[in-house]
Amino acid sequence: MMSSAAAEREAVSAAEKAERKLQLRDKKRKEEMERLEKEKQAEIRSYKGLMVQDKMTSNKQVASGSKTLQELEEDFM
Repeated sequence: MMSSAAAEREAVSAAEKAERKLQLRDKKRKEEMERLEKEKQAEIRSYKGLMVQDKMTSNKQVASGSKTLQELEEDFM
């Protein structure tokens, strides 16, 4: 009878340990998803994507171009 109770306690202990392990894994996964979302939101708020050297033009480049100021403004609208 004693061994039956010990086996039952051991089974319950193993089940509790497995449940804690599963909860810990879920918690870590959730924290990682939150961290990635936070990074994504920070990048969206930053100007990193807008400040790309290839997309920039200087005033000299605009002045030396073939379009007039009025044509540039019309393209902008």
